[in-house]
Amino acid sequence: MAMMETVGWQWYAAGALLLPVLGAMLAATQKGRGADTFGTLGASGALLAMLGLLATFSHAGVAAPLRATWSLMPWLPGEAGEFGLLIDGLCMILLIVAVVIGLLVVLFSAEYLSPRNREHVTEDGKGRYYFWLLMFLAAMVGLAMSPNLLQMFVFWELTTICSWALISFYNTREANAAGYKALVMTGAGGVLFVGALLLAYAFAGDFGFDALARAPREVAVAGFLMLLVAAWAKAAQVPFFTWLPDAIAAPTPISAYLHAAAMVKAGVFLMARVIHGSYIAVSALPGLGVGVAVAALVTMLIGLYFYFLQDDLNRLLAFSTITHLGYVLFGLGLGAAGVWLGFQAAMLHIMMHGFAKTLLFLVVGGVAYATGSRSISRLSGLGARMPWSSFAFGVGLMAVCGIPPLSCFWSKVLLAGAVVKLGGGVAMLLDVSLVIEATLALFWFLRVGQRVFFGEPSAAADEAVEVPRPMAAVIGALVVLCLLAPLIALPFLPPQPI
Repeated sequence: MAMMETVGWQWYAAGALLLPVLGAMLAATQKGRGADTFGTLGASGALLAMLGLLATFSHAGVAAPLRATWSLMPWLPGEAGEFGLLIDGLCMILLIVAVVIGLLVVLFSAEYLSPRNREHVTEDGKGRYYFWLLMFLAAMVGLAMSPNLLQMFVFWELTTICSWALISFYNTREANAAGYKALVMTGAGGVLFVGALLLAYAFAGDFGFDALARAPREVAVAGFLMLLVAAWAKAAQVPFFTWLPDAIAAPTPISAYLHAAAMVKAGVFLMARVIHGSYIAVSALPGLGVGVAVAALVTMLIGLYFYFLQDDLNRLLAFSTITHLGYVLFGLGLGAAGVWLGFQAAMLHIMMHGFAKTLLFLVVGGVAYATGSRSISRLSGLGARMPWSSFAFGVGLMAVCGIPPLSCFWSKVLLAGAVVKLGGGVAMLLDVSLVIEATLALFWFLRVGQRVFFGEPSAAADEAVEVPRPMAAVIGALVVLCLLAPLIALPFLPPQPI
């Protein structure tokens, strides 16, 4: 029965991948509302196909993942030249985040990119914008469904190219420099990814997620460390974190997609795939997992320090992203150390953080649209002028800081439980550090929220009006998702590999 219910799932998967590509190509030929139309159709098509895939995967009751592969490189022996589709719980979590947020960003962008935007008056370029945004969406879909490291690398590099083009969209000196910096720093991580691929092929003969686990121990550790550094570069972890705050030179909806659903999430997803695929071998090296967790904690605390130095709201959110990606890698490290609850918390946090951070970025985009400013010191009293955006910012603030019952609360509680389960003096130190980070982050976000949205309206805020209804509707959808995200993600958390 399960097999019958999964017949044709490949068509849904192909639609989720190819429809945004088609939309991108059509949008590139259009201007203005024509580009909006094809951009929306491409992203909506991906969502519909993803929903079909989700229903098929969920209702079939299959314990094993859905997998289909084809030999596209027959000159490579065995399974090395296979490309295809892999649908499992890990894939569905990233797929939901990338596609749902991608569509919401497209819908928000239709009004944001306009002559009415006080921060960046936009007269043209929508076709180019939607082309790269939809290609970005397709790249994330392809990366999520990749059945091996080689195919993942192809889409990994496509996300790098798309991020460079979108960060540089405004074609200013600042934007071009930021795009080039992102390209170089994340591209350097891609070189190490290639090194790990070569080790996998040389010693295991294929590019499976468990390939390095089948190599000699020294080779496996070297390959794992190469992939870890590649993930650090992509996910803007210390010492590769400086490209992400500079990337706010992009249009704010692009910053939302970069920080919440794409690019940086590709880095942590790579580590999730490798740890899940090689769990028995990786968990036999508990020092490795603890090292990953400690490195993530260092990034979290350094990112927290930079909170207090920011005047630009988007830069503050960028450092928050760096910290929360540290949360994900922290959980993955605990999973690699044998505490599977940490791995599940990390996968949950990918979605919890995704919706909360998108909400915050798009609210800030709306504020900049209405006032022409993102400066914390120049904005105050916006609550009286933009009540809906103020409410939504408060929801996003509480969600990202882990206030119950909103999204990040659930993943942070699981993560704290995983640390307790680890046990020992190291666990106590890690838990204390998590509490310090969470407390100081909440304090600072509350202070910033009070400064920007309460008090007498500043000169920059005095003439602000609420964002247009299409933008407000997108913000409203994200408010709801900050409540529902745990219910969406929990069914897809993977059981511990045997």
